[in-house]
Amino acid sequence: MSEINKIGVLIVEDEALIAEDIKEICEEAGYDVVSICYRASQALIALQKDNFDLVLLDINLEDELSGIEIAQYILKNKISVPYIFLTSYFDTHTLNEAKDVYPIGYIVKPFRKEQLISTIEISLYNHTKFKIPNGLVREDLEAKFNVHFTEREMEILALICEGKNNGQISYNIFLSINTVKFHIKHIYDKLHVSNRTQLILALAK
Repeated sequence: MSEINKIGVLIVEDEALIAEDIKEICEEAGYDVVSICYRASQALIALQKDNFDLVLLDINLEDELSGIEIAQYILKNKISVPYIFLTSYFDTHTLNEAKDVYPIGYIVKPFRKEQLISTIEISLYNHTKFKIPNGLVREDLEAKFNVHFTEREMEILALICEGKNNGQISYNIFLSINTVKFHIKHIYDKLHVSNRTQLILALAK
């Protein structure tokens, strides 16, 4: 898979062992971990760059700023990046503060590998699909990605953006599941992605 459309992840976590575990899990799943920030000051510097698609942000940083305060900084400075909160516990006060800064998801530590990846995938998918304009324009997409899409591929792309699964796509356009999968693989290959989350993210950029 091309590095171009790998999902870039910034990790903000002050516990080194946990941060390294998260990095390993993310890289095994095909994400590009662009940086690990162990301190809030490092995170504020890293956030000025535009080389990541998601921040995994520990709420309970033992530092001059908490994860929630970093999220407030992101919002105040209109930094266009979604973030998922990592936390060891959620009391009512922390939960209410967290909701006020609009994270796209939460992960409670300790977590299993599958929990981390599924939370990232679902949260990112739900966040980015609403950024795709209604009515994909073939010429615009072909110019953007410098590829050619067939009419059938455009039809399937539109249904994917509506959140349809393979079975629903098959039913909607009267094709077998295997034929739908064949077309989706071609779409993935053209856009250098390997799953729907990466596809949706690429279309939303």
